[in-house]
Amino acid sequence: MHELFNWTTDRKSATKEHRTDTDDGHGDRGIASKSGAISANATSQSKFNIMEVGCGAGNAVFPILADIADPRLFVYACDYSQVAIDVVKASEAYDQQRCTAFVWDLAGTELPTDVQPESIDIMLMIFVFSALHPKQWNQAVDNAYRLLKPGGILLFRDYGRNDLAQVRFKKSRLLEDNLYIRGDGTRVYFFTNDELAEIFGAKFEIEQNAIDRRLLVNRKRELKIRDPCPWVILNDAGGAFAMGAIGGGTWHFIKGARNSPYGERFRGGMNAMRSRGPIIGGNFAVWGSMFSTFECVLKGIRQKEDPWNSIGSGAITGGLLAARGGWKAASVSAVFGGVLLALIEGVGITMSRAFAQQPPVIAPPPSQ
Repeated sequence: MHELFNWTTDRKSATKEHRTDTDDGHGDRGIASKSGAISANATSQSKFNIMEVGCGAGNAVFPILADIADPRLFVYACDYSQVAIDVVKASEAYDQQRCTAFVWDLAGTELPTDVQPESIDIMLMIFVFSALHPKQWNQAVDNAYRLLKPGGILLFRDYGRNDLAQVRFKKSRLLEDNLYIRGDGTRVYFFTNDELAEIFGAKFEIEQNAIDRRLLVNRKRELKIRDPCPWVILNDAGGAFAMGAIGGGTWHFIKGARNSPYGERFRGGMNAMRSRGPIIGGNFAVWGSMFSTFECVLKGIRQKEDPWNSIGSGAITGGLLAARGGWKAASVSAVFGGVLLALIEGVGITMSRAFAQQPPVIAPPPSQ
């Protein structure tokens, strides 16, 4: 789960800017492909300046330069690390006529000497703000505001509260509430929408404040990355209850309506749905919670995540639920549960292969 936000510095004449993300989880190509922004915001004589804060190895800078051939574009790339800047400058794609890279601390008290105040049209801040200490936030926001032109756009993306990365952190890594330290010594904070609205809202007009929730898929291993145990047990139990209650309630509503006398069919259907829907939902919840529990156990024993965990969990769950009927009934139910989960996993793998999202087609730059 990640946060996506857009802001503009001009409260009186805010310009709407939409953000698109690609399936690779980085989102940089979605920003870089907005070649039409130059023709809409720059005159034939002016420059259109984009600045990426925390450029790293140039994963956003170089696609932007490659996708937008307009000579009016100029890109500023800065990072806290001198090593990162050296990597950017050593790249064959680094063109001093169209970009410049330099070291700068976003939370420092001085603006970069390479950039004039109020000269940036679009600023990118992708997974950077979370590395700052909360005491540094106000200074960082003020620096961004001073660099952007009136009406300029800040494109922001960072970690959201209860992200999978946060759940996987050990308690020994916790520095303060929702602030952790990684093994390499860098910090990471996990935000909520309300926090970021408060942090940026004093100076910026918020155009978009949203959460991007996505299912992570390991395509090489054909594996869906689910929530960690034990949270997945609660999620599966709740989802199974909802599915059983809705599906079973609908079925019994139809059945109750058909068996009721004319003129009382709606009432009869509702009574049947109220009496049977929750019971079926509860049965589904029991199955879902047992399945997830055994899946967590198998993950712990095997120390790997693959479709066999789901197949084995389906077989064990089916066998235990039918154990009161004897070993024959339990065996048949176990086989049925394993086969059913194998079919579900097989269909899921087939669908993911067939409908895997292709890289977006980048529109050609505007004609000169």
